[in-house]
Amino acid sequence: MQRLLVGYAVVVTVLLAALIATMPGGLNGWRTAIPSIDGRHDDGAGGASPGTDDEIAAIIDTLDGELAIDLDTLPSILPIDRPPAWRRHAVTWRQDDGPRLAIVMDDLGLDRDASHRIAAMNGPLTLAFLPYADDLSRQTLPLRRAGHELLVHLPMEPHNPDADPGPNALLVGLDEGEFLRRLDWNLNRFDGFVGVNNHMGSRMTENPAKMVLVMSRLRRDGLLYLDSLTSPRTVGPRAARAVGVPSITRDVFLDNDRDRRAIRTQLKKAVRLAKQRGWAIAIGHPYPETLDVLERWTRARKPDGILLVPLSQLVNEAELRAGKQDQAGVAASR
Repeated sequence: MQRLLVGYAVVVTVLLAALIATMPGGLNGWRTAIPSIDGRHDDGAGGASPGTDDEIAAIIDTLDGELAIDLDTLPSILPIDRPPAWRRHAVTWRQDDGPRLAIVMDDLGLDRDASHRIAAMNGPLTLAFLPYADDLSRQTLPLRRAGHELLVHLPMEPHNPDADPGPNALLVGLDEGEFLRRLDWNLNRFDGFVGVNNHMGSRMTENPAKMVLVMSRLRRDGLLYLDSLTSPRTVGPRAARAVGVPSITRDVFLDNDRDRRAIRTQLKKAVRLAKQRGWAIAIGHPYPETLDVLERWTRARKPDGILLVPLSQLVNEAELRAGKQDQAGVAASR
């Protein structure tokens, strides 16, 4: 008999074909045969249990004891056939050759005039909407139709106590029930997004336990994660890898200095990195100065010889690179 063993909460090890996936639920930590957040390898607790009942596919170890799950219910818990939301909601990927740049615009939703200006720009741009903004469905739908990609700009706790991330922000000190309630609220404010990136979050993204909770929900919903790198000590990318969430990190902030000349300098830095490495990710904000610079820059089909692409395309390419590296590692070990 082949079985599934889950440790106390957030990742699932399927021994049918070494399938690893996550499960929804309000528990606190997972054990599985993948690298843990601190880089150590944990093979779980004891492996599969011996048994002879072919009708049982899995054993889930919970706080209340063991819960047997029938084979027929497994697909609803571990959906593996349907394309994930980050692929279903992605805008068309560009097939042209050349260095690629994804520009993510944060903090959208509060200034509708900024959204209207962005809708008229050549894209695709990737647009991160604050979930506490009003009338988000009406704001986001025209932008998707215009060929831009959507993210939820997920509010998270910063280190600075005077900086307010907004209502229903994810805070380190929340109990698990309230934390998951807020996470659910933020992810149900509009449709059609490919994933999330953090709004503020310098403190939250340093917390492994809370970030694994976030990633378990993203994995369940088939979403990607962009780490805005508001902290150099973020564990977001490692938590995403541990749980199996496609992820990528920001390279350049365009407008920490809102002077137009400074913004153009940062944009050139992103272009230079894309040409050197093949791709780059820049994050800007809907400031009038930033929009002025981007309106002019995006008029060309390939500005500065760069392909402007949606974030999901770079995530897909990162997944392909990681897969090739894994295959090379397996071949080298044989």
